[in-house]
Amino acid sequence: MRSERGQRDTPRRRDLIEIATDLISEIGYEQTTVRMIADRMGIKSGSLYSHISSKEDVLYKIILDVADDFLERADRATEGVHDPEERLRALCRSHLEMIRDRRPAVRVYFDEWRKLGDANQAEVIRLRERYEDGFRLAIADGIETKAFDADPQLGARVLLSTLNWAPSWYVADGKLSPREVADQLLEVILRGLYTRG
Repeated sequence: MRSERGQRDTPRRRDLIEIATDLISEIGYEQTTVRMIADRMGIKSGSLYSHISSKEDVLYKIILDVADDFLERADRATEGVHDPEERLRALCRSHLEMIRDRRPAVRVYFDEWRKLGDANQAEVIRLRERYEDGFRLAIADGIETKAFDADPQLGARVLLSTLNWAPSWYVADGKLSPREVADQLLEVILRGLYTRG
């Protein structure tokens, strides 16, 4: 797990973040208290503040870590892939693999980021825009090569909305792998992106 910008990461802090991630994923940010996190760690609430400055600090750390992980995985998945459709396929696979690998943290990322203060939200939005740019650029490149016929902004939003809904229905130990699910989802959506006629 990455350390928050400018803040030292320690094994105890990583444990705290992992416990908080599970709790927030289970019952939500507003219902999760510092005392609950401390109880699960087996320490007093006051001791928690030697590792964090606030409950929002914990939420921000979880969300930043997920945003960074989405970006890093997308970069790795698309490295050296130039064909627009193959880039979209790689991005979709990477996205669903992230959901499979880090479901509780991803749920917190999707469901709770609006609970952050304005400055922290602005940073999350910046990272999300950067991530979404990969999808928009792949679609725009497909339009240039006449493979796709769609607005890059709308196409990326439709695709990401579909992928982001996956934690509510995708079963990680089901019969289809993340790659297979991603490929099938993309095939459905590409029917609306392919050049007509």
